Amino acid sequence: MEIRDISRRVGIAAGVVTVLALGAPYAVLSGGTYASQLADYYASGVVGAAGIALFALLSVVVVASVEQGNLDPGTLAGAAVVLGVATTLSAATWALAIEPSPMFRDNLWLVWHARAVVALSVPIPVAAAAYARELLA
Repeated sequence: MEIRDISRRVGIAAGVVTVLALGAPYAVLSGGTYASQLADYYASGVVGAAGIALFALLSVVVVASVEQGNLDPGTLAGAAVVLGVATTLSAATWALAIEPSPMFRDNLWLVWHARAVVALSVPIPVAAAAYARELLA
């Protein structure tokens, strides 16, 4: 396989996995007890979890559509890099802005959840940059 194919698949998979990991607390804890704390958890940061999910899914769409030929591949590859960086930076600001709540005491895995989302989002810009480098080389 070429580096372009591998980096494209890694970028798509990383975006999808980031969104799935981002939604894990909602899937596990969506109940009456933690509803307001969970809402505060997801609303933390500059753009909140919804913005991170938006950037990640847009990255997936852009990376997946580069090979379709509808637009200039170089432009789309550059847009994928920018969206990947925006995803990772927004995830990092979200992780830094989260305030601990009693929900964290009862669910200790939430302490590492935001950091895991940041770590899972890092391959998006890396794969997009590798793809752009191979495309433009």
